[in-house]
Amino acid sequence: MTQPYLLVLLGCLVLVVTGHASLRLGVERFVETYQDSLRGRRVAVLTHAAARLPDGRLSLELLIASFRVVAIWTPEHGFWGVTPAGLPVPDDTVWGIPSYSLYGARRRPSMQLLQGVEAVVVDVQDVGFRPYTYLSTLYAVMDACADQGIPVYVLDRPNPLGGTVVEGAVLDTALRSFVGVLPIPYRHGCTIGELARMLNEAGWLPRSPTGAIRRCSLVIVPMQGWKRTMVWEETGLPWFPPSPNISTPTAARAAVITGAIGEMGLWSIGIGTPTPFQFLGAPGFPAERFAKALRTVLLPLGVRIGVARFLPQQGRHARQVCDGIFLVPEARHDARFFAAFVAIATQLRQMAPGFCHQIGPQAWDMLQKVLGHRAFAEALCSAESLRPWLEHGIDAFQLLRQRYLLYA
Repeated sequence: MTQPYLLVLLGCLVLVVTGHASLRLGVERFVETYQDSLRGRRVAVLTHAAARLPDGRLSLELLIASFRVVAIWTPEHGFWGVTPAGLPVPDDTVWGIPSYSLYGARRRPSMQLLQGVEAVVVDVQDVGFRPYTYLSTLYAVMDACADQGIPVYVLDRPNPLGGTVVEGAVLDTALRSFVGVLPIPYRHGCTIGELARMLNEAGWLPRSPTGAIRRCSLVIVPMQGWKRTMVWEETGLPWFPPSPNISTPTAARAAVITGAIGEMGLWSIGIGTPTPFQFLGAPGFPAERFAKALRTVLLPLGVRIGVARFLPQQGRHARQVCDGIFLVPEARHDARFFAAFVAIATQLRQMAPGFCHQIGPQAWDMLQKVLGHRAFAEALCSAESLRPWLEHGIDAFQLLRQRYLLYA
């Protein structure tokens, strides 16, 4: 091996080592800071297998070794992230510790679950957009702990989409549901620690019977070395799927683009293929015309597309050969994935006028909740421009958001 190639190789190794060492997760800093003060206290941990340490170990391994963990609480998809979306998760055990589901018969910690618990630790890997239900579970946990005076420690993790772009209408609270509980944009550009701080200090927990603002005893343990411009691939962290169809960081980005389209129940978005959320199509879909109309629109937004033929094994058009497009959302902190959704939805409307009449009542209800506004959903079914919904309520949210950001 010649000297120049050796230098390049050594440089790459230094970059890899530096990438891992420069980012320290909230869980690592939590153990260092609180191991003595919480020694012997009965701790419940809201977590799952997607919460990993830089070396690939489960975050839970470090927490069990460092604290008296008496219970594990799990969000949608369960501890191992294998339960399909929307299906209830049963109670279980993890390494001999009782594991209680917060996505089944209960969505909020009960009095029985809280009995004897002296601290709650939250370490979950969110994916960066509002409809993902981990934010609703965090909200329910903070609400329950506020009632009982139990301190909550949120151990911060990166937003896989980065922390700079904010887009998509702020939720109308009249449509608050488990797929949208906070008045935030579709893509909020915050870490889970920043959102926990925001919902606690902005007074978003349910008010007391007298109308007073309620807050929980909250401690955010921030990361060290994370920058808002970082996409997941720049963190050096291993990716473990938080849910069956968010199998890669690319799938997380693509879900912002096609997730709401999937709720319509008319086209396949690649669920049941090796690349969920990256396809869009159906039998007989006019792929070439569709791709040609969108290519130059999507490219500046950070999304590349091409024509494709695919065979989904689940979801809409399962086990049918579909024509369509294949989306490649780039790992860029400034990419506009929700803007890409708006562009694609506009083109779908031009290609299939009146498609809204084919959306069933249940799907229509869910679509409104996911988009966060009835008027937004109705605009999909008219000639009205969808562009205003990219920024609806964003200016006010940005002003509020600035108060709670933890990272420059």
